[in-house]
Amino acid sequence: MTTVPVLPAGPVDEVRRADARTRAALYHAVERTARLWRSVDDPAAPVPGLAWTAGEVAAHVVGDMGEYAAALTAHVAGSASVTELPDGSPARLRTAVNAGHLDEVRERDPRRLADMLEETAAKYLAVAAGLDPSEHSAILTADSLVLEPAVMTCLLLGEQLVHGLDIARAAGRRWVISREDALPVIPAVLALTPKYLRPSRTQNLRASFELRMSGGGRYRIAIDNGAGTVTTAGEKADCVITADPVTFLLLGFDRVPQWPQILRGRLRAGGRKPWLAAKFATLLASP
Repeated sequence: MTTVPVLPAGPVDEVRRADARTRAALYHAVERTARLWRSVDDPAAPVPGLAWTAGEVAAHVVGDMGEYAAALTAHVAGSASVTELPDGSPARLRTAVNAGHLDEVRERDPRRLADMLEETAAKYLAVAAGLDPSEHSAILTADSLVLEPAVMTCLLLGEQLVHGLDIARAAGRRWVISREDALPVIPAVLALTPKYLRPSRTQNLRASFELRMSGGGRYRIAIDNGAGTVTTAGEKADCVITADPVTFLLLGFDRVPQWPQILRGRLRAGGRKPWLAAKFATLLASP
């Protein structure tokens, strides 16, 4: 197995330490997702803010879980499911991969998709639980990212949380994302931010941000002419953003607008250049 570091230390160290807890959180999140899907009466209900229906979002979630389960299983077997780096930015490639999920998973009934999700998640978690935690394996995904299994688990947890909200909104159901569930997702997402920087927004930009998650970690993102570096907080930053972790997660996935969160006190800016906080979300392409 390949044992090279695949993402910067700092946030990923946090992800590794929390891996067993995150796998448990993913298991329970899948249970909650499946219960929600089995309560959906109309698979064709439009999802607010997306071009997909409730049934299509559910199919995508199943496809995403299947994609990572296949990649992890192939890695353990010694046969990579993706053998060469695809062309294009991760954000653009992920859009294409997501569209492919709807071709691969033809079912649209959320009740049947709930069964498929539970089965696929069980396969993923069984393989993930059997890995040696001291081996930080590198797995190439279809959107050109190289991920460790612990990071993959965090991203899959984020999918359950965010798309659970999507389907709940479509079905008129209540969906609560807890701080405890959001916190492990954030360092994994932040570790990937250099891959999702928008060139049009970050060329000729030199700025640094310290991100403080209420009840969680502190991270530093430095941007220098289109390139980004993510570490744990330490060196002084131009702009300090203190955020409720659930709000930060939903902002990152473009599910809530920024200004109402500021007015509610869920986002606060400080540091030498606090005005940079208003720009932060525009620097990244939504995954």
